[in-house]
Amino acid sequence: MRTLTKYFILTAILAVLPSAALAQRVPTTDSGAIGGDIGLFIPRQDGMKAGPTLEGFYEYYFAPRTSVRIGLGWAKPKFDPFEEDSVRYLRVPVDVVYNWEGGAVQPFVGAGLGVYFLQQRHDGSNVGDSHTKLGGTLFGGVELFTGRTTAVKFEARYHAVQRTFIEPDGLALSVGLKAYF
Repeated sequence: MRTLTKYFILTAILAVLPSAALAQRVPTTDSGAIGGDIGLFIPRQDGMKAGPTLEGFYEYYFAPRTSVRIGLGWAKPKFDPFEEDSVRYLRVPVDVVYNWEGGAVQPFVGAGLGVYFLQQRHDGSNVGDSHTKLGGTLFGGVELFTGRTTAVKFEARYHAVQRTFIEPDGLALSVGLKAYF
């Protein structure tokens, strides 16, 4: 009987320890995070092909599950078949993010608005006027914690932007790193 009690206590301790360790990873109220993503921007417009995208951000947590994210983004899809013709996107967003506790895996969704600066380029030089447009995004993804305060982030984001000299809407798929503090 005494051995059974020892095994029960040991099992209870082992069951509680992982949940206590995982609770420390959860963002807390008034905490922050910084991060960056790299990925692929897939434009909606026919005649354009995918190009690289880079994002950097700061995230502030109002509550453990709700945060606001501000950042700066860049993308450069190309016109097909002319490799030297492209469109440069610069984006200044403000997003609201909601995440779910999943232990080492935390799914998230969000939406936001941003200002998009669009410039047509040819052979590395600007062509014509730049255009400033309002756009919105819907996104979702998952964070995989690699440590108590670091995570690898996978995200899919749809950009809906006011029409200009092109149809600037598109899908961005990215992977990144995020550090909490």
